[in-house]
Amino acid sequence: MLGKELRPGLWRWTAHHEEWKKEVAAVAIVRDEDVVLIDPLLVGDQWDRLERRLGGCQLHVLLTIHWHARSAGEIASRFDGARIWANSRNRAAVARRSPVTDVFRVGDELPAGLVALEARPRSEVLYWDPGSRALIVGDALLGDGEKGSGLHPCPGWWLPESTDLPSLRQALRPALDLPVELILPSHGAPVLSGAKQALAEAARAA
Repeated sequence: MLGKELRPGLWRWTAHHEEWKKEVAAVAIVRDEDVVLIDPLLVGDQWDRLERRLGGCQLHVLLTIHWHARSAGEIASRFDGARIWANSRNRAAVARRSPVTDVFRVGDELPAGLVALEARPRSEVLYWDPGSRALIVGDALLGDGEKGSGLHPCPGWWLPESTDLPSLRQALRPALDLPVELILPSHGAPVLSGAKQALAEAARAA
């Protein structure tokens, strides 16, 4: 559908972010009657490809953090009935960038069976996809290099004033209990093998 299919129904792609001046990644999950885009940045013919794929499916947009609203506002304007989800702790910041139709809290049922986990105390979340055993990450963890050799925590200056790197490490601990096989960060290369070890090392490094 969009980008490269990593597992059945799971796609990842990258696009150049004009404000960030770098490539960033987004994820699409198609399961049953739901099409879920996470941190989407759509360019070129991806808009037409998405429209063709939707058919009668429900389109959802989920964000790891408000900074990643990216194409969410344009998606809402182009596709009638698209549902834009925001973490309750992040709703106001998302709403300044895109319409918000649904608000969730960590632990709520989400489209396509996704599960939200706190990425750090405050507003960012990780998404766990049990169907593909993929952990989808926004800013809390960054991919290393170009070949997916591992992960590292975001720089300390990315964190809100109320959070520090030890707090980030604490927030990541629940993810260590999951049978993670893939880690798909928004920034940097994905981890397609040795994911649990990479996650454990990043959590210690945080």
